[in-house]
Amino acid sequence: MTEYNVYILRPASLPQGIVEDAYSIIEHSKNFENGPVKFHLHSWDYEPEAGSLEEVADNEELTVEPLEKMTVYNLLQSASHASLDLSNDDLFRQFRNAEVSPPLPIGKRAVSVNELLAKCKEIASAFRKKNGIYEKNNLVIVTTINGNTNNYFAEGADVNTPTAFVQINHTVMQEGNPQLLLAYYMAAMPLKALGFNDPDYINKYAHFDTKGCMNDLCADNVYHLRIKTKTADICEECKEILTKNEVPFSVIKQLRGIFALVRKIQINIEDFEQDWAEPTMIIEATKLSFPDNGLVLKLAPKELAIYALFMMNEEGISYTEIDKHKESLKKLYGICYRGEALSEIDSVVNSLCEISDSDNLRQTISRCNSKIKRTLGKKMSEFFLIEGLKGKKRRIKCNRDLVTFSDIWSL
Repeated sequence: MTEYNVYILRPASLPQGIVEDAYSIIEHSKNFENGPVKFHLHSWDYEPEAGSLEEVADNEELTVEPLEKMTVYNLLQSASHASLDLSNDDLFRQFRNAEVSPPLPIGKRAVSVNELLAKCKEIASAFRKKNGIYEKNNLVIVTTINGNTNNYFAEGADVNTPTAFVQINHTVMQEGNPQLLLAYYMAAMPLKALGFNDPDYINKYAHFDTKGCMNDLCADNVYHLRIKTKTADICEECKEILTKNEVPFSVIKQLRGIFALVRKIQINIEDFEQDWAEPTMIIEATKLSFPDNGLVLKLAPKELAIYALFMMNEEGISYTEIDKHKESLKKLYGICYRGEALSEIDSVVNSLCEISDSDNLRQTISRCNSKIKRTLGKKMSEFFLIEGLKGKKRRIKCNRDLVTFSDIWSL
């Protein structure tokens, strides 16, 4: 496969707004012009009622704000690809100051998700026919204002004629920076179509427990969909499936690049906008959860055991005294360990507690810190890193009153 085309449709009657905001982020992603996945935004004649959505909401007149701020769309259109420096805080100040398109009134849930998808397939079929699109390697994403009784935000990617829909006036789009979630799904749906397009997708690939992966179903709480924009992650299991299904690495790299851009914008906007207060943390069997921020960080068993050990020892631990905590670490690693070879617990812990060679311990702590920084952003992560001066004790400086261990950690 040399090229994969993604056609994003918007109702022609809908005024410029959230769809353009999201697509502008896609346009400014790395490899937008040169990557194998080609994105195209089209205005198409369907859902004519979309044109009246912004006129009246809840029988009240909408207040028209003075045009003192640039919209996200116009901001990004005015920035050249070459000048988009993601390490530059000024860019994210511009994002903060840009006027995000207001959310659309929530769509009515009139039909089932299957009925809505069938209608969107008809729209996509007409678009393909009109534009002579018959090649296999393409996906049509229909942005819709119609809800469904199943309350799905997005669905689709049929094996034979890949079509997906995203509801742009879903309840989850009412707060925060909805253009980021929409941009994320503009990239996620083609990856789903290429790697996870089985008719039994929900039972075969979807995750019922939220882990920050693109295949999280978030059925219990649709607002957990926003976690995806903060993790920009694909779990190891799903990575293996992408490899097994022979999805080209160049495609995965390009689409994950969009995930990463969305995440970086999200974290940097929050860095500027939030009045920083230390968040609460829950240490669970396989992950760290930050419920105040809707964030979840999955750690490897060895990493989580080390992190739990340092969290339980508020005064800190130096590399030279780690062996004094060997028995505690064995118990902690035993809680995290998912294998069957119990001898591996001793082997791993002995290696971590080897005073004469602390490389394993240093590397494990470094990986923990890197993952925490990527998840929380530079400023918030300062509370939760394992740090200390050379030769001194290393500790986590967060307020322990805000930290909860789940019941599984009871020793």
